[in-house]
Amino acid sequence: MLRILLALLLFAPLAHAQPAPCPSAEATHLDFWLGTWDLTWTADDGSDGHGVNTITRTLGDCVIREVFAGDDGFAGESVSVYNPRTEQWRQTWVDNQGGYLLFTGSPDADGTMELRTAPFTNPQGNEQVNRMIWLNVTDDSFDWHWQNSTDDGQTWNDLWVIRYARR
Repeated sequence: MLRILLALLLFAPLAHAQPAPCPSAEATHLDFWLGTWDLTWTADDGSDGHGVNTITRTLGDCVIREVFAGDDGFAGESVSVYNPRTEQWRQTWVDNQGGYLLFTGSPDADGTMELRTAPFTNPQGNEQVNRMIWLNVTDDSFDWHWQNSTDDGQTWNDLWVIRYARR
C-alpha cells in the first residue's frame, strides 16, 4: 500500500504536466487583438460612435473571447478558435439585437486576418458575402472593417469601420 501511495505522489505531477492543447503558431494569429480597446467610428447619422471591446483567451488558452459594448446600447460577444484540421479560424458572434453570425477564415498572403460569412441571398436577391478584416495593425491600434461583396469578393464595400486604440 505504501508503494502505491508513493508511486501516486511521484507520478501525479506528470499527469498534470501535459502540453498546451493549442500550441501551434497558427493559433496565435489573433493575439494582436487581445486586450481592452477604446473604439471610435462614424455612425450612420455622421455622429461619432464610441465603445469598448475586451478580448481575452479562455478555456485553456484555446478560445479567444470578445465582449463588445457600444455607448449606443449595442452589445455583443464572440468566441473564436483555430481548427488545425481545416487550418481555419472559426468565430461565432451573438448580440443583443438577436444577431447570430458564423465566420471562417485565416490570414491572407500578405498577413491580413480575414473572417468571412458563408454566401447568402440578400433582400435584393443578390448573392452576398460579408467579411471582417483587421488593417494597419500596431501594438497599440488598428482598424477593423466590416464589409460586404455582391460580386464574389471582387470588390468590397465598407459597412462599418472601427478604430481601435489600446487602453
